[in-house]
Amino acid sequence: ALEPFLRPASPSAAAERKLITCCGICSPACGMVATVRDGVLSFLEGLPGDYAGGGKLCGKGAAGAGLLYDPDRLKYPMKRTNPKKGLEEDPGWVRISWEEALDTIAAQFRAALDQFGQESLLFVTLPSPDIWVRFMNAIGVVNRIDHIDECFLTDRIVQRYTTGGKTWCNDFENANYIVLFGWDILAKTKIVYANGIINAKDRGAKVVCFNPQYSATARFADEWYPIRPGSDLAVALAMINVILSENLFNQEFVDNYTNFRQYESRIREHFKRYTPEWAAGESDVPAHAIARIAREFGRRGPAIVPAHKKTLCANYANATQLVHAISILNILAGTIDRPGGRYFPRTISIPGIDAIVPPPAYPARRGRRADGKDKLPLVLEDGGGIFSTLADGLLNKYPGMIKAAFFNSYTILGFPQPARMAEALATIPFLVVMDFLPTDTALLADIVLPSSIYLEANDLIVRDYYAKQPQVVVRQAVVPAMFETRSIASVALELGKRLAPDHFKNPDGTWINLSAVLDERTRRAGLASSFAEFREIGIVTREQPFVPRTTFAAPGGKCQIWVPQFEERGGEPLPTWKPKRELPSPEYPYYYLTFIPAVHRRNTTQNNRILNEMFPTNAASMHPLLAAKIGVKEGQRVRIRSRVGAIELPAHLTETLRTDCVLVAHGFGHRSRYLGAAGGKGVRDGDVIPDQTPEEMVAAGNFAGSACIMDAVVNVEAV
Repeated sequence: ALEPFLRPASPSAAAERKLITCCGICSPACGMVATVRDGVLSFLEGLPGDYAGGGKLCGKGAAGAGLLYDPDRLKYPMKRTNPKKGLEEDPGWVRISWEEALDTIAAQFRAALDQFGQESLLFVTLPSPDIWVRFMNAIGVVNRIDHIDECFLTDRIVQRYTTGGKTWCNDFENANYIVLFGWDILAKTKIVYANGIINAKDRGAKVVCFNPQYSATARFADEWYPIRPGSDLAVALAMINVILSENLFNQEFVDNYTNFRQYESRIREHFKRYTPEWAAGESDVPAHAIARIAREFGRRGPAIVPAHKKTLCANYANATQLVHAISILNILAGTIDRPGGRYFPRTISIPGIDAIVPPPAYPARRGRRADGKDKLPLVLEDGGGIFSTLADGLLNKYPGMIKAAFFNSYTILGFPQPARMAEALATIPFLVVMDFLPTDTALLADIVLPSSIYLEANDLIVRDYYAKQPQVVVRQAVVPAMFETRSIASVALELGKRLAPDHFKNPDGTWINLSAVLDERTRRAGLASSFAEFREIGIVTREQPFVPRTTFAAPGGKCQIWVPQFEERGGEPLPTWKPKRELPSPEYPYYYLTFIPAVHRRNTTQNNRILNEMFPTNAASMHPLLAAKIGVKEGQRVRIRSRVGAIELPAHLTETLRTDCVLVAHGFGHRSRYLGAAGGKGVRDGDVIPDQTPEEMVAAGNFAGSACIMDAVVNVEAV
């Protein structure tokens, strides 16, 4: 009788596979085990033994299938038929073949290079994978821009000269004292850091948090101070003052591994002015608390002040000075590449494509920078570009210079003043966008290329977030690339064949084969005889003792507190007090704060149906006292206005903020009608954040290139 209601069990055991791979949503690239049933990804979980994730995944990583199977994914190449460009225009896309797309791109790029030179091309992309870099080098790209000024550019530059290089490794587990300036570690869900700080506190470490918001990490900390936005530098300078005046630094480390003694009198004199009492007036943190924290930091080591990405390194015009002061605190604590401090990763060396197939000489680069970073010598010698000045370059400094551009997985929502960026892109005669979704940037494109994602990719991932011992984890395609999607590596190879063929041939004259290169990288790294073999192994860890460095990659082989190279390149050898760029006024009396929700990655995951359900849109968070002052209740729409723009969104009342702040989540306000989950939801937080010019950066002492991505003051009123 039950026969019609029953069906035979599916042969799940025979059709189920478990594959080791790596997440690709954010940079730690946590190891994952993917369960694939009947060719369909059904489950993602953490990889035991993986240093980055510790066998766990955050919500973003666990929801990866929502990206893979997003119904709005770009499926095939398309070209524009509507010559009018704008976010409200229908592009009139029509489907084309990959051959037509690649031939068209190559022809347009060749015409621009031949007629207008190297400066006429713009690539908005990260410098990876290495074959993509090879392609840009082979055609002499002058203008490669990325978002690193909105992320960690200042810290990368400062660390190069103070400790010898940017590192992602923070040994929280062995620290006894942890000071956090704004970084909401627990809510950012990088598991390697969250686990580390939780384990540290379980072991008895003290955690001190300075943040205008009572964040998840503030609630976790032993002490929280609702610091005035943009004044973290004042507290850091005062901590250095106390540590130096009371000689609380690690003298063995400072004497042997720094240039402190060489410049001691000037260093001590410089920091005398920055007393805790002075800092209290700038920061709203009590002077006695600053002095006590500095003493505890000096006495209760190992101690660490981590600096990571946007929060410390890109929010304000004084970010360069802040990360320099933080570097000095870590140097004085004696924990650079020591247990309980910031250490350099122990890694397995994997050769790049230029080592495996040496190229002919690359052409010299000649031309003007569209972002104007040549005005900032320290930024110019760094490899990245500047998002926050690009619109000024395209619209004002060099209008018409860029004839063709390639956007790789970036959307205009990532720029301050995204509407202005859209206006700037509309002036470029030929724009290519490669992405996995039809983003706002794609609406402006002449050619759209569908990108595969990390779950469809093969690679070797070297651990660099937690790397006391070298570890490599496989990234492998858990399903074949869907539809007609391709990787940026394959696009680089095909465009290279068309535009710089000699750079994409093997010594015997055959074309470079990406699979063969991956096999050779695997062999030379000693991981396996082939990538296919390493796919089965999945993860390799080489146990070795942690031996602290005695020489550093900074100039002179020692950590530098006084940095003469900064002075030589338009900066200052020691951090000096500078206020944030925008200060409250009667017209704009409130600080504007932004954040990225824990379940999202910048502006890239809002269309993931799983994550969108958890955090679908943004609101204007404010203290109830501020809401009462302006006559606003929960859910009522408010207008937030700055000197450059305005947004309207619902109010959310919370006692977790200072009464002079308003907080808005980043990543929302997508305009693309082709995004079924994210399109039309929320507002763009960047619409009220001023962009900048290189000249303004120089005048503000912003010599290492902070994007000032949260440096705005606003008025808030009921609608």
